Amino acid sequence: MKTYLEGCGVPTERVGKADLPRLIMGIHPYDGISYQHAERDKENARTFDRVAKVSDVIRCAVEEGGITAVQVDHMLPELNRLHLQAVWETERVTQTELGLVAYILIPVMLGGEMCAYSPRAHATFYAHNERLGGEAFREHIRTDPIVQYNIGSGKLVTPETVAPYTEEEASQFEIDYGVLEQYLGFFAGCDILVADPGAEIDLLAMTGRFDLIREYIGFLRDRFGTVITSVHHAGVTLPLLEQENIPVDGYLTTVNQPGVFMFPSRDHAIDAIRNTKKPVIAIKPMAGGRYLGHKAFEFVFNEVG
Repeated sequence: MKTYLEGCGVPTERVGKADLPRLIMGIHPYDGISYQHAERDKENARTFDRVAKVSDVIRCAVEEGGITAVQVDHMLPELNRLHLQAVWETERVTQTELGLVAYILIPVMLGGEMCAYSPRAHATFYAHNERLGGEAFREHIRTDPIVQYNIGSGKLVTPETVAPYTEEEASQFEIDYGVLEQYLGFFAGCDILVADPGAEIDLLAMTGRFDLIREYIGFLRDRFGTVITSVHHAGVTLPLLEQENIPVDGYLTTVNQPGVFMFPSRDHAIDAIRNTKKPVIAIKPMAGGRYLGHKAFEFVFNEVG
């Protein structure tokens, strides 16, 4: 079997201890998510409801594009297991190893409840983004199409509707390493190229809990050679991580020309990205299906760099 580097047909970049292909296959739409609307989600789920259907697409990317790195996830177990099985099947058929970039949720807890994706976390994000972005942020988050997709028929969470976490509450955050071990068990038997802890880092950075960030990064480094981190609020979080010299090998965050899902605004996010000292992997380069074709990648590679 060829290694992922032997089968790779695109340039690579050194990230930590890994030579990472500069194009990585994402996990959407195999897990149903479209970033468009509920009917498209259902269509995706029907289209990719069997291992063979997913494997056919991944195989095409490997054989015709030489793309040999792929994101894997554990947050939707049934669909993500199907995707992981499709990755293994593709390796068998193509006789090419695929480099795995594993998304790993970090269970940040308060009083026994997971809090990183709670309404109060979103209120905390809003407060920090608004402080930096002002009216540009307020207009952006009101109109951002992926935000609208995520909240569906619900209402946007702001500090006026839900109280952000207080400093005292943030001091009581802890990480449930027993639950984290369960998440890591999802990838048992996988040779993980890059570990990518989730965007819980936004909440911990914005509330000053850099001690917890360093703690779980150290925990992951005992298990994986290269550790990056996802960031969902680049304009706010990246400068904080850089200032604190958090020991990750790189960042993964949203970059696209329309500025969809880039916070507090496209300009703030791009400025922070350009000023990082570490490699940045761009997600959502096609703005959730709204900015398609070569121009999407030309913006990421040539304009943002």
